[in-house]
Amino acid sequence: MLKFYPSYNKVLKEFNDVAGTQTGIITSMVVPLVNYEGEPTLKSMTGTMPDYHKQILTGGQSIQYHIIGYGSHYEEAFIKYIGESIERYSTLVGSELVKDKLVYASYNEISKTGKTMPVKYMNVFTKGQIEKIKEMRIILCDKEITDNDVIAWIQCPSLFNPKEDIWVPAQMLFIGYENNTLRGEQRYIPAFSTGTASHKSLNKALLNALIEYVQIDAFMINWYTKRKCKRVNIDDKRVKEIIKQHELDENCEYEIIPMELTLPDLDLPSFAVYLRRKDNKAPYMLLGIQGDMDPIHGMVRGIMEAVPIAQSTFYNTIFHREAIEEVMSPNAKFIDLDKNVLFYAMPYKQEEKDKLLEDLIEGEINLSEINNYADYDVDMQIKHLIKELSKVSEYAVYMDLTPPEAREKGWYVMRLLVPEILEMCIPDFPFANHPRMIKYGGVKNEYPHPMP
Repeated sequence: MLKFYPSYNKVLKEFNDVAGTQTGIITSMVVPLVNYEGEPTLKSMTGTMPDYHKQILTGGQSIQYHIIGYGSHYEEAFIKYIGESIERYSTLVGSELVKDKLVYASYNEISKTGKTMPVKYMNVFTKGQIEKIKEMRIILCDKEITDNDVIAWIQCPSLFNPKEDIWVPAQMLFIGYENNTLRGEQRYIPAFSTGTASHKSLNKALLNALIEYVQIDAFMINWYTKRKCKRVNIDDKRVKEIIKQHELDENCEYEIIPMELTLPDLDLPSFAVYLRRKDNKAPYMLLGIQGDMDPIHGMVRGIMEAVPIAQSTFYNTIFHREAIEEVMSPNAKFIDLDKNVLFYAMPYKQEEKDKLLEDLIEGEINLSEINNYADYDVDMQIKHLIKELSKVSEYAVYMDLTPPEAREKGWYVMRLLVPEILEMCIPDFPFANHPRMIKYGGVKNEYPHPMP
């Protein structure tokens, strides 16, 4: 949610700086999504990305970028779309920018040269999960890693100690990273864009990356371990006014179900906001996740995150009927971040989905009762989150992932890796063997997560 709205011409210039029909970081076509009668009136925009992966990756795999900008105004939706596009581009080409800095070695070898992340944070899958991955022939994990297995390492600055560098695995940092089979490197863990953010301000890019990492960790823990969350009572007039403005009040077709996700060992107000249809039609259940130092802002963003997902349901209903049939089949597989969202959006097994939410909720809390750090400036927020992360992490690192072509246009892209906490995962394959998942009781929820 922007604090002010720059002119459309200003935002359009930002777009033209990085977009083009033949060249550019993003394509020159951007599409405002239409609002449907009876649906929330939120502005959202999407578009396509050039097929960078066909130039960078050799496996021929397809990549879905999942880019959409949203907001109360088109200017807000537009600038978010631009920023998210630059972020996705940067994570994909990042490994090419630093490939000369990669060192191939085993943990036993590289740890002799400096502080090194333990490989236990790469062994996030159980033996049973690895066998299932092999049976399904998914490019996800080949085997458990040992201290003697050779992988690519890169040295990054510590998030906590400015005088310290830490060796971390390249395949945990870069999207679409291809293991070097000539060096004997195998695949052990997928990389996601968790902890990556772009902005015109370096500090704000870092802050957004920190927030994203913590909020996703909170959701993954709560969802898969079935940790009880409090339902949030929205008692703030500003939030209620925005809800009414976008036709999401008590007269709309959706029930808003906000849940507080904040974990006891990481103090960042975080929310999961479910939108559930009252008439049992599609889209049945939508989800938005958001953390923010200002819980008022976080709640609004969480609601806004959920609303645009309805558009994909309408699109699939018209153009991808086979995808709907697939997610409603008894043997449905959820190995991407599209089918899981569609599964929860379909009016199918509603009672099971309702029971899932009921099992996650215990007690209530007013929005006004949640810790509020709205008076913190950007630097204070960064310091707070770094201090919180230092309680649970020793090996967190950061990297300025800004490509030259984005930097010359005034953009910054920051990438974090915090191996001790959870990032995004393939819905059917949560990180069941991760020490943090085990600490919170292990995987108890057999259903795929609904995050896009």
